[in-house]
Amino acid sequence: MPPRLRQRRLLSYAEEEEGGQANTASPGSEKSGQKRRLQTGPETVGGGGGPGGEGGGSEAGAGRPEDEILFKMDPAQVLDCIVCYNPLAPPIYQCEVGHVLCSVCRGTIINSCPICFRVVGYCRCYALEHMVDAVKVRCSNAIYGCDEWIRYYQKEKHEKACTHAPCLCPEDGCLFEGSTGRLLDHFVTKHKWSPTKFRYGEAHRISIPQNRRFTLLVGNDQSMFLMVNSLLDTGNALSMVCIRPHESGSCYSSKISAIHRAEAGKGYAFHMIPHVASSSLHSGVQLGDAFLLVYPGLVDKSTNELTINILVEKI
Repeated sequence: MPPRLRQRRLLSYAEEEEGGQANTASPGSEKSGQKRRLQTGPETVGGGGGPGGEGGGSEAGAGRPEDEILFKMDPAQVLDCIVCYNPLAPPIYQCEVGHVLCSVCRGTIINSCPICFRVVGYCRCYALEHMVDAVKVRCSNAIYGCDEWIRYYQKEKHEKACTHAPCLCPEDGCLFEGSTGRLLDHFVTKHKWSPTKFRYGEAHRISIPQNRRFTLLVGNDQSMFLMVNSLLDTGNALSMVCIRPHESGSCYSSKISAIHRAEAGKGYAFHMIPHVASSSLHSGVQLGDAFLLVYPGLVDKSTNELTINILVEKI
């Protein structure tokens, strides 16, 4: 008869040394003394998780199932390597006394345990390997829309590429942060921005007020690009950034040119950005080295606008 399937939830709270009270963790925080919540997905009793990476799942209902286990645990005492303090991942080794360490640290130790200092041999700790394969945690970006439950030792890797990681609004005084989808809705509803939609590989001509700082462009795949207009003594400096939390997925290049709309032969400025940088805007909007300088003679005095040609391509 096949083993009975159970779903276990492990709730873990790392308590403060003083007072024994658990801190409430902010999104993304993994410091000692802060609350951490762990859950295992459907696992076979007596066995580890399936091969490979991340497990997903939704929270159980309001009522706790009879086979659900609720207890407190300090992950650093059980799930982290005692030498490097990184999360334990298979293969895991233990000395004859029972001290465990990761495979990386095992490779640096010759013949003695770094904890008990005994000259001992090491063997695989399969029981703990099954446990770390079963323990799953919520992504720190859950409040921004990520519903993934990830193996504890894969949490950092997942969050480095999580598409739900927050981006910030660049408007002065605005504290909004959220996923790119929510940020786009925020731009439209809160700040009344009118996104310019475009197709990759096709040139688009737009007119923007000379003093407008931000112009939002949205590709046909819903990727957001922000054209930043910085007013300098020598003219307007235009730069482009892709708004996303990580430099992952498609890469982009852009060509930006400025012309005088009323007098086509009056002047022309062109700049190519071979690689459009990505930014979550956590550090604000930086001009950087790659920008198009539009000299004042290209400003249409009748409308006080800049006429810009933009071409964005996937590379």
